[in-house]
Amino acid sequence: MAGIAYARFYTLPRYYPTSDTWRFYKLSVVETQLLLKSPLAFIKDLFYHGYSNSGNLFSGENTYWNDLKSNLPVKMMAIFNVLTSNSYYTNIILFNFLFLFGLVALFKVFFSIYPRKKTIIIASVFLLPSTLFWCSGIHKDGLILSAVGVTIYCFYKIVTEKYQFKHLLLILLSLTLIFSLRNYILFALLPAVISFITAEKYRNQKKRIFSCVYILGIACFFIIPSILPAINPPYYLAAKQQEFLKLTASSLVLIHPLEPTVGGFISFLPTAIDMAFLRPHINEFANVSYIPAIAENVLLIILVVLSVTHFSKQSKVPPVIMCLLAFSISVLLICGYTIPFTGAIVRYRSLVLPLLITPLLCIAEFSFARKPAK
Repeated sequence: MAGIAYARFYTLPRYYPTSDTWRFYKLSVVETQLLLKSPLAFIKDLFYHGYSNSGNLFSGENTYWNDLKSNLPVKMMAIFNVLTSNSYYTNIILFNFLFLFGLVALFKVFFSIYPRKKTIIIASVFLLPSTLFWCSGIHKDGLILSAVGVTIYCFYKIVTEKYQFKHLLLILLSLTLIFSLRNYILFALLPAVISFITAEKYRNQKKRIFSCVYILGIACFFIIPSILPAINPPYYLAAKQQEFLKLTASSLVLIHPLEPTVGGFISFLPTAIDMAFLRPHINEFANVSYIPAIAENVLLIILVVLSVTHFSKQSKVPPVIMCLLAFSISVLLICGYTIPFTGAIVRYRSLVLPLLITPLLCIAEFSFARKPAK
């Protein structure tokens, strides 16, 4: 139902002309004809580009890597078209079948740690409104969230139980999918996973391990350009923001440009936090579609406050939960630094909300029972 609602939403005259999901579908119909006529050419076409070289890995314009983000979903839908006779709405079922894999994997991880919070886990993993809407459509978001879920589940099984080849294979496939669709998600995931694996071996030092890995990661982020000028992560983020600023949309937030320096990132941090965690503001009511996003934002803020105030010092937070929180916050901050559109922020944030909200609900000790009178 959510996928159908997503599709119908993007048939509205205001959104249809710039809708990626329907553009993907139209391209997939042509690709299906190529698949049926020449399967080998269909496969080769995925690795072909018309540029002089593959281009910058992080550029959002005129590179093989940027085109791959769209080409992969189109190729997948082209294959589905063979099974569904080019039916967009039937393809939604197949895409959501893949999307469900990752959510089930996440549920298994949370439920194995917090078996007494099954209802809360089901609600926060499967039923978050914005995640349901944005990730159930035919687009990249659901595939990425599913791949992240499978990756976390497989690493969790490897470090807590025993190694199995199938887990390694699923990890490689998932990481390849993440890299192909939205590579910065992979770079945000790596330090979280490294911290998680190391902290599982040295649980008494888990806070120190996470702190050291992220401090080292931030230091490398700014130092690498001095050692290898061809690799400049701060510049890539600043350039990505400029690419977004070239676009036009009614939800544009006027912000000052991000400077690719340590000082620039520090001074922009409050804006990044505001964009990533607080937009849209309560008074930022542009149209009816903002109502769910504003309501979800308010509930998220309330949840964070309640989780902090109800957190028990005696409760032990497993490394995998710390991993999910660190990864979610990292992705949101990257979005806050690069995306100046409220509408886009809401969509990109929906991808990590289950990974942020579920841990917060699980680690908090809510008790609504009345205290006995003295």
